[in-house]
Amino acid sequence: MTAKRKPRVKEIPVSFVRRMQLVEKACAVCGRTFTGTKKSVYCSLVCKNRANYERHAGEYRKARVEKYRAEKTAAAGKK
Repeated sequence: MTAKRKPRVKEIPVSFVRRMQLVEKACAVCGRTFTGTKKSVYCSLVCKNRANYERHAGEYRKARVEKYRAEKTAAAGKK
């Protein structure tokens, strides 16, 4: 006879305490297994930021190049 184990639960305080069951999942970026709520996709903030950068890499690169060119023209005008 084995005793039933209670599922692991994460308590999230909003204006009340919400109890969400934790499940084993695989991270969408690195593939590492982690324990999280059913809504969680990434194992850490690092993986979450990496996924965001990969989705918007073109926009970030374009903005960085524009900033670089603006700084170059501003520095050239001061001389």
